[in-house]
Amino acid sequence: MTLQDLGDLGDLIGGIAVVVTLIYLAVQVRQNTALITAQTVQASVDATQRVLLFRAENAPLRAVIRKARNNQDLTADDTEVLASYLQASFMNFQARLQHHTRGVFDRSINESYELILEDYLQQLYVRRWWHYAKPLFGEAFRNHCEGIIAALADGAPPPVADWNAAVGFRDPTAPRPP
Repeated sequence: MTLQDLGDLGDLIGGIAVVVTLIYLAVQVRQNTALITAQTVQASVDATQRVLLFRAENAPLRAVIRKARNNQDLTADDTEVLASYLQASFMNFQARLQHHTRGVFDRSINESYELILEDYLQQLYVRRWWHYAKPLFGEAFRNHCEGIIAALADGAPPPVADWNAAVGFRDPTAPRPP
């Protein structure tokens, strides 16, 4: 075997090593991308759960929401509490929409968030807040929410027609109180 043959063999082995290294790196990048995607989805789910648990565990906030749902006058403190809660909720929805647009959220995860957003936007007090708060959000998210509101106004059914009946608080066949 000549020195030239050894050089050619070295080039061949080097080429194979480069291909193997590129394949290895491609696998590592794919695994890293999957891990980052999973972490992003989990962080978003965690944020949503924190917002919902805050509402469930915070009696003063629930009282303010009840007043708003019943179209009762809100104090300045009530308004601040409600606006802050809705801003946090809608910032989360906006981030979710951005993640979905970028392909981070698959269809099933996005569908759940979409239904929760629709449930919020079916509430009159939320739509009143949205009317004034929408300049705080990005154009794509504003347009998305406006589309949901328009669909609800055109008669689209709400995701949950009656929460009290859904959780067993009231018999769904019983007549609704006035």
